[in-house]
Amino acid sequence: MKTLARRGPHRVLSGSLGIVGMDGRVFAPSEGTHLPAVAFGHHWLTGSSRYRDLLYHLASWGIVVAAPDGQRGLMPSDVGFAGELRSALSVVSHAPLGDGGITVDPRRVGYVGHGFGASAAVIAASSDVVAGQPPIETKAVVALFPAPTTPVLEPAAATVTAPGLILASPTALDTVDANARPLARAYGGDVVLRTLLGASSRGLLERRTPKSLVGINGADKLTHTQVRALLTGFLLHSLTLDTDYAGFADPAAVIGKTLVADPEVTPEGELDHVSALLGAKPRKRRGKATAEIPVP
Repeated sequence: MKTLARRGPHRVLSGSLGIVGMDGRVFAPSEGTHLPAVAFGHHWLTGSSRYRDLLYHLASWGIVVAAPDGQRGLMPSDVGFAGELRSALSVVSHAPLGDGGITVDPRRVGYVGHGFGASAAVIAASSDVVAGQPPIETKAVVALFPAPTTPVLEPAAATVTAPGLILASPTALDTVDANARPLARAYGGDVVLRTLLGASSRGLLERRTPKSLVGINGADKLTHTQVRALLTGFLLHSLTLDTDYAGFADPAAVIGKTLVADPEVTPEGELDHVSALLGAKPRKRRGKATAEIPVP
């Protein structure tokens, strides 16, 4: 965990997706051929600039990241954004990057997203034609603090076959603005639902503050550190088949202070969405209803 939370060994280049007619950014190791790659989807009303350090981090570990900046309005389309994620991934998978010496292996690609973008990433990984874009064979899907979008999501999730990782707060598995448990239930492939103690969806977002001048990204340190390590390890194993990181895709593995939750079990006393929204307090629980495995 500690090693993967630190910058990787690669120098990183970044550029604009504007050269191919898309708003957004691309981050890549400064050299390498047949690299793994992911398309990254932002949360509602945000953009790639709020994840700059996270995307830079992945590139420092040898993973190319394309982060389109579409669907940033008040009423974004999850299907539309999924199509943009497919387009961005297709571009970096088939076009040389940097000075032309950096290439991606189209057989080692996946999707990652946060909140609204997490749900769009799952739709992008489905077997359906999305916004006119055909499906791309995918090796990994990571949903960071996913948020509910439209009725399209769960049927699309059921067609996904790539290994999946869902990261969530233990107090926000199924709420008005979080759908980690229902998404894990609907997911068609093997999926691990991990909860991060003390982490939050908002805590992942980076923001500019006076401390940015000395390299502090403004995100919640605990959230950002845990996500960096878990995300990097899972992608290195799933995209490159590096067995050193196999535990990040194993629900029985002990990883830091995270917990693995059984998506088929709802804790006793958990409130329905309306009651929680109205401020009701959960009923007192007797014993544990969720199958959770403490993970290092």
